[in-house]
Amino acid sequence: MPAGGAILNAGAGRGGLSWLLKQSGFSVTSIDLHPGHFAAEGMSCAFADLNQALPLEDSSFDAVLAVEVAEHLENPWLFLREAIRALRPNGVLVFTSPNVANLASRLMYLRSGLLPYFREESFFGCYHVTPIFPWSVERWCTTSTSTLEKVSYSRVDWPTNKDVPRYDGGRLRRLKNMLPLNALTGEISCYRIRKTGQAKLDPGVHYA
Repeated sequence: MPAGGAILNAGAGRGGLSWLLKQSGFSVTSIDLHPGHFAAEGMSCAFADLNQALPLEDSSFDAVLAVEVAEHLENPWLFLREAIRALRPNGVLVFTSPNVANLASRLMYLRSGLLPYFREESFFGCYHVTPIFPWSVERWCTTSTSTLEKVSYSRVDWPTNKDVPRYDGGRLRRLKNMLPLNALTGEISCYRIRKTGQAKLDPGVHYA
């Protein structure tokens, strides 16, 4: 990120990340479906429904961040295209989402047909509606002027039956921390996407 670069924090929530970015010298624009929840002192947050076209000019930002947002959207592909549109050439979109392709998710789906963080509790509790798979992000990038540069992973405690992560600082936690951190063991996926040249595929084209 260039020093003092312009960042869009999409789905800013209460504003903690926006505040940290501002303290680091960046120019921060915050948007959220519920801007009244935003509480970062000395900063503002504008209304935006991320399922709709963003009320932003083309090529306005050096980076767009969306932390634990995409899984709440009914139309994440539109949001990701809109984020790329709002980026300057060579700008970066970084977004995170629960890793629904890890080993725990695969085993749970095999057993119950459901995914962690997408059970009924998460639907009614925080409106998790769209699982984000790595392959879907790769395919989305082919339909926009962007390239998936990297997928990295972080670890939180695996969710309880009510889809709530519960920190365990004891033996179980130490055992989890001994596992290598990768696509099969990571709990959160972090995608880094760069705005590049032409799209590789026109959306909606049907090949006979």
